Amino acid sequence: PETFPQTTKKAPPNDEKFVSINNSLYNATLSSYNGGSFASFILKAFDRHDSTLVNLIDLPSKNNMSISFVSLDGENVRLENNWRLLSSRRSFSVRSKQQNVSFETLYRGYKIRKTYSFYPESYKIVLSLTFDSPEKYISRGEYVLSWFGGLASSEKNKKDELTYFKGYAYLGDELLEPGAPNETGSSEKQSGNTHWTAVKTKYFISALIPQSPGSGAEVFGKTINKRPFYDTHLRQDIKSSNKFDIYCGPLEYERILALGVDLEKTMNLGWVIFRPFGRLITWSLTKMYAIIPNYGVVVIVFAFLVKILLNPLTKKQFQSTKKMQALQPQIQRIKEKYKNDPQKLNRAQMALFKEKGVNPMGGCLPLLLQMPILISFFTVFRSTIEFRGAPFFGWITDLSSPDTITTIAGLPINVLPFFMGITMFLQQKLMATPGGGNQQKMMMYFMNVFFLFLFYTFPSGLNLYYSIFNLLSIIQQKYLTPDEVVSTPLSAKLKNKK
Repeated sequence: PETFPQTTKKAPPNDEKFVSINNSLYNATLSSYNGGSFASFILKAFDRHDSTLVNLIDLPSKNNMSISFVSLDGENVRLENNWRLLSSRRSFSVRSKQQNVSFETLYRGYKIRKTYSFYPESYKIVLSLTFDSPEKYISRGEYVLSWFGGLASSEKNKKDELTYFKGYAYLGDELLEPGAPNETGSSEKQSGNTHWTAVKTKYFISALIPQSPGSGAEVFGKTINKRPFYDTHLRQDIKSSNKFDIYCGPLEYERILALGVDLEKTMNLGWVIFRPFGRLITWSLTKMYAIIPNYGVVVIVFAFLVKILLNPLTKKQFQSTKKMQALQPQIQRIKEKYKNDPQKLNRAQMALFKEKGVNPMGGCLPLLLQMPILISFFTVFRSTIEFRGAPFFGWITDLSSPDTITTIAGLPINVLPFFMGITMFLQQKLMATPGGGNQQKMMMYFMNVFFLFLFYTFPSGLNLYYSIFNLLSIIQQKYLTPDEVVSTPLSAKLKNKK
């Protein structure tokens, strides 16, 4: 359409009818309004913070699956009325075979029909459209399938969740995504092969996927009362197959990937360079969970495995650290000798490192290798639905959110960040060089306070992993790495004899 429809649903006449569809994954309710808009879509496997089941539809999003077109005389037509339900049944149980629900309406005497096909054990629904003699009333041979109002909120931390509310269209290999909408709204519109449109929240998505690519799309976003709302409009040629796959459900990577339409591009997998780590971590944790049905224990086991994998490098790191500590008396003498000549000081230090076979940067590589894992863990536990609501023990009931044990004067008291800070402090103390002075101590205290504040609101799964990894590093450094005796290399000894 040339203009956007209103996003609020009109009050339907009294003859609005409802049909319930029930399979193993969801309970859905279809309204005759719009010829089958979803009045509710309740997911059986996912709870809200108040222990009720997640319902993806709320009042702003009830005006979905809307059909509109431009008539031959230039009128913007929206078929927002109660269509006729072509069935006497009001309830369908989709347990063993496909079930179909059809609606029909008339426009200037011509029939338009929508048929929904529901399947057992699947979030995918197929929508089929038929138009009688569309060339007699539809201009340019195109119509638009729209979804208004996004999806309903489901998380306790709404401020965080709202940052994930998005609307998308996928044309060619380009993802159309308006920026953060303001009160006046923002829109992105393009023509071309359209593979799908979608609206999503942090953990859930509803996508309209034409079985024949659409001819264009528009995504409109607007903020009302600090909440972003997204409308999607998918333009389709009347001569196409007029069939759509609808995916309405969780952002589970394997399910999304199985659709085969690149819908996973809507998922928050972190920066491109770290996405392989995120997928590997998610795959590893979910496979381990099949054996150990507690993600907290899985995270601890995973920390052990990563420590074993990085052991050759961390062993060299700790050995390098102890060599540097053993060299401190000689380094201090060099500093005293060349305190007024920085260039000679640097040359003398490098000569000492070379003579003793010490690499001052030897401790950096394991830390650099840890960073992608930490960043990926942050993304995985913060936005991957597999870990949503995953408990560990006691007060740690959700590894995807902070482990708040109580609240004092409005301040949440989280335990794991303090435990992580203690392990980090102990590890830094073991790695500190003797005689480092007040500057080294101040830097150590600053880094610990900085990381405590940084990690304080992070997911408890990330804090648990980092704490265990630090604890294992402390044990390895203090008890499993022998003290280094820095001796002169053999080549240097032979040189001295000559």
